[in-house]
Amino acid sequence: MDVAILGFGFLGKNLVKYLTIRWDELKRIDPNFKVTAIANSKGYIYDSNGIDLFQLSETQDLTSYSKAPFCFEQAATLIEREFFDCVFELTPTNVKNGEPGLSHIRKSLSRGMNVITANKGPLVLAYNELVSLAKTSDCLLLFEATVAGAVPVFSLVRESLQGDKVIRIQGILNGTTNYILSRMYYEGVSFDIALREAQEKGLTERDFAYDIDGIDAACKVVILANAIMGRKAVLSDVKISGIRGINEEAISLAKKSGYAIKLIGEVEKDLRVSPRLVPLNHPLCVNGTLNSVQFICDIAGEITLVGHGSGKETVSALLNDLYTTLRAQAIKS
Repeated sequence: MDVAILGFGFLGKNLVKYLTIRWDELKRIDPNFKVTAIANSKGYIYDSNGIDLFQLSETQDLTSYSKAPFCFEQAATLIEREFFDCVFELTPTNVKNGEPGLSHIRKSLSRGMNVITANKGPLVLAYNELVSLAKTSDCLLLFEATVAGAVPVFSLVRESLQGDKVIRIQGILNGTTNYILSRMYYEGVSFDIALREAQEKGLTERDFAYDIDGIDAACKVVILANAIMGRKAVLSDVKISGIRGINEEAISLAKKSGYAIKLIGEVEKDLRVSPRLVPLNHPLCVNGTLNSVQFICDIAGEITLVGHGSGKETVSALLNDLYTTLRAQAIKS
C-alpha cells in the first residue's frame, strides 16, 4: 500500500511518529506498506520507494529531509500526478468552503484512492456528495477522527450496532468548552481567565469563536446526523447557542442544585448545540478536555462513550481507519 499524508501540522507529525512505532506490525499486515508522499502548505516530498519516517520523525521538517527533494508545488498537483492507495487528508478545517481539503478528497476519490480524514469541513459541506463519489469509485471514505477524537463513534455504529437503530445522539463534542466550564465549576475562575488558559494550552481553534460559540460542536452534530442518522443536514440546520453568556453566578446556581453546565450537541428530530444542566452523576458529565457521546438505541438502549476529543490521542482514530483500509485492500486482492 502506497500512502500519502496531506497536512504536516500537529496531527500529521504525530501520525508519522506513531506509524514508526507501529511499523513492524504494519509491514506484517502488508509487506509493501510505505508512505510515499507527505505535503504541507508550502509543498511536498515524494519518494516512490518510500519515505524514511524514522529520519523524518526526528527532524519533523520536510524541507530538511535528505533523501528526497522538497517540491514547491501544491498537494493538489501531487494527487493529480501520482496514485496512492490511501490518502490521509489532515489539512486545517475550513467550514466556509471546505478548501483545500474538499478538493483533495474529491480528486482522490475520483481517481480511485481511499481517503482517511480528520478534516470536518468537507464532510460538513459535502458529506452526501463525497459518500456517493466513494461508492461510485469503489473506495473507502473514513472519518473517525472528525468527531470526538479518539472515541470510536463511527466504528461502534458500523461494526457493533448493525442490527440496531440509533434514534438519538447527544454528547459533549468540544473539549475546549468543556475545559472552560470545568475550570469555572471546580476552580471558580472567570470565563475570561478559563478561556485564556485554554488558549495558552493550545486547546482552542485558531479562531476561538468556533469553540465558544458552538460552531465546532455544531459541525460535529451535522456529521453525526448525516453519517449515523441518514440525514441530509447542513450547518444552518443546527440551532446553536454557545457559552459566552455563562458566568460565575450561573455556575454557582447549577452547583447548588447538583448540576453542572455542559455544552451539549444533540441529534434527534431537531439538531442543536446549547448549554444544558447535566446531573453530576449522568454518564455524559465528564470534565476537563474529555468528550462524551451517548447513543440512545432502539434495542440496546443507552450506550455512552468517553475519551479524549483532541490532541495526539486523535491519531488512534486515524490508525483505526488505516487498519480498516488495509483489511479492505487485502480482501480485494
